Amino acid sequence: MTTEFNSSSCFFTRFSQQHVIMKSVRSLALPFLLTTAVASDRVSAHFPWLATDDQSHAVMWFGESTDDRAYPMPAKVRGIELKCDGDDATLAMDAVDSGSLVGIKSNAAINSKHEIFGSVTYGLYHGTKLTYHVEHLPGSDASAWPTSPRKDAPMQAVVTPNESGGVNVSVLRDGKPMSDTEVKLFCGEGHEEASKKTDGIGMVSFSSDEVEPGLNAIMVSITDNDAKGTYDDAQYTSATDYLTATFYIGDGKLDSVKSNQPAPQVDPNSGASVAPSGLPDLPEELTSFGAAIAGDKVYVYGGHTGSAHSYSIDEQSDRFWCLDLGDTANGWQKLSSGPSLQGLALVAMGDRVIRIGGFTAMNKAGEDHDLQSQSSVAVYDPASQAWSDLPSLPEARSSLDAAVLGNKVYVFGGWNLRGDSDESQWHSTAWSLDLSDASAKWQPLASPTFQRRAISVAALDGKLFVIGGMQADGGPTTKVDVYDPASDSWTVGHPIPGSGMSGFGSSAFATGGHLYVSTMDGFVHGLADDQKLWTTIAKADPARFFHRMLPTDDSHLLMIGGANMEIGKFVQIDRISLAAHSR
Repeated sequence: MTTEFNSSSCFFTRFSQQHVIMKSVRSLALPFLLTTAVASDRVSAHFPWLATDDQSHAVMWFGESTDDRAYPMPAKVRGIELKCDGDDATLAMDAVDSGSLVGIKSNAAINSKHEIFGSVTYGLYHGTKLTYHVEHLPGSDASAWPTSPRKDAPMQAVVTPNESGGVNVSVLRDGKPMSDTEVKLFCGEGHEEASKKTDGIGMVSFSSDEVEPGLNAIMVSITDNDAKGTYDDAQYTSATDYLTATFYIGDGKLDSVKSNQPAPQVDPNSGASVAPSGLPDLPEELTSFGAAIAGDKVYVYGGHTGSAHSYSIDEQSDRFWCLDLGDTANGWQKLSSGPSLQGLALVAMGDRVIRIGGFTAMNKAGEDHDLQSQSSVAVYDPASQAWSDLPSLPEARSSLDAAVLGNKVYVFGGWNLRGDSDESQWHSTAWSLDLSDASAKWQPLASPTFQRRAISVAALDGKLFVIGGMQADGGPTTKVDVYDPASDSWTVGHPIPGSGMSGFGSSAFATGGHLYVSTMDGFVHGLADDQKLWTTIAKADPARFFHRMLPTDDSHLLMIGGANMEIGKFVQIDRISLAAHSR
């Protein structure tokens, strides 16, 4: 498994290229839309808020906060069309003007299992087009909250319970994760409880100490300074979108939120275990690197060495390391280097290793990111101790993965980062190269039914398994897709256990005739013989992800590099023992 990733406070990579619409984010200071007051923890502007009342009717108001429900609602906002997920019909809403609520209210009660949502453009102000997006989860049973994004939503938040007893919030714009974006959390009384920036997959996590029983709300604002167009016969030169999303936590039931996302359970009869290997530590902390075992040697190439969200020439490795498993006394040896790369694939073919793709940071520290995906492919021959070029990939590609089956190497997933461009190209192609034919060229495979990066790939029983990753639309996933070279076709495999995040930053490999995957929650899963079910066989403590898992024999795998969300990056190498694993 390879992906663009680094580890620090967020442990996820940020790429400005991922933002198709947004080039810069700022707060919009308008007479009626003020920035947050310095001396107060309450919102000092007016926004639409959506919730349900005691009779389960949808209610929307326009106020400074979730408890300011008596401010007059502008007519344009009052005309918003609200819908429930799974229903194309617009909710019938009536105007309300009472002592406790000025706004709109639905005619009928809302099913507590249905999310309510809507968007409305307010108009132009000083050349800026202003649009509001509102969402509400009516039910306090977090296990019933939707976990997948709505299709065709211009801006949305996916709120799910997390293992700390709080919530994770994923923010998406036109289906794309919004990284490095501020998310504010408010309680039902309108006080700001927390403010955090999303990581590279558009997610923030709020703990059980930050969410409160009752109504909670999040707010996100985005400004596109390059947006231009016409609205109501007037020209605008920028656009600002505000999202407010609310949800209920049942009184005194914070513990139940934690239990609504059950973690995989280790099979007590598996006999598998994870423990320190006793091998020499990695010579440097690395994520998003390539690694392979060829013969009796472990090879590690490239990777990210800098802090979270920071990419530059100095924070990217061009180093090529080798550890002789038959004679570890000399530790890791530095071999012939090459280009600085991360998000690459490294695979073994006999006693040789093959380096595929990845991206190179062209900018210096502190400069705007200039990240360029590469198409280069090269092979290292330990006999000559040198690299030689192989045919380049048909397109530049990073955050890919690859696996060898027979005499061929197969490449799946990834995207093409193109400097300071705001749009990255997600690949929908896959390729193979016959390594036994010196004149061979890359051959196209049947088009994958998905677009994903940060995947892991493993070969088993004549097939290639593409596991998890980040989707071009919809965030991280545990999906598994299986490619059969014999028929040049794709089938859907059984997803790996856990939430969607479990599929992001995994590593997979087959050994002893069985396929294994290790995930960010620390679990190691083995695929059953019928390939229809995963069994959780062990758990690493502490967990690591964006690592490499490599087999040393039929009964052991090494866990190399990567990071942990609380601890940071790893240099210690762990060993997974499978000898007692009931198969």
